[in-house]
Amino acid sequence: MLEAFKEHINQDLNFLKGSRFLIALSGGLDSIVLTHLCREIGLDFSVAHCNFKLRGKESDRDEEFVKKLAEEWELVVFTKEFDTKEYAREKGISTQMAARDLRYDWFNELSTKNNYQYILTAHHADDNLETLLINLSRGTGIDGLLGIPEVNGNVVRPLLPFSREELEIYAISNNLKWREDSSNSENLYLRNKLRHDVIPALKSNTDNLLDQIHKTLRNLKEVKA
Repeated sequence: MLEAFKEHINQDLNFLKGSRFLIALSGGLDSIVLTHLCREIGLDFSVAHCNFKLRGKESDRDEEFVKKLAEEWELVVFTKEFDTKEYAREKGISTQMAARDLRYDWFNELSTKNNYQYILTAHHADDNLETLLINLSRGTGIDGLLGIPEVNGNVVRPLLPFSREELEIYAISNNLKWREDSSNSENLYLRNKLRHDVIPALKSNTDNLLDQIHKTLRNLKEVKA
């Protein structure tokens, strides 16, 4: 996967090689792999971790894990705690939306203060499929059918061509450690229900499902263009 990632950066995201950027590092599998890959190919970045205080001591342990890893990998790390539930109440929005707003507001603030050109997140091909299905279920236009954009302003998602299975294989083969978010195992949200129930059924009945979805998204982008 390292060579495939390096080729993807060279061919499609070459601008990252001459830039300074932030990686959103939660401590989970996806962001750990993204950070390791960027480190392996010598890119110039720091990491930022949000503690949304939504899972008690588990959230605090995630933060400590990220701090320790950053020290081991000799990375500049920024961390911040948020009262996410209070912010959601004040704004009259969901906790998920509040976390998203707080996260990106802070990332952009860090970028402005420290001259980071881009913010990298670890969304991958499975996330893209989940987003496509969510948009379809809610009714959407062509933009919603395009899934998650790889580059959206200063936000870049270099792992979109890769599946979660590929990330896990890479992590295990490189002896990487990561934190599991216990809320991901719950079916309280539509995304989790799709992840645990719908998408496994689709994969079991469709050969190379993610490859087929990738081709479809590429065709839709060409039509829109």
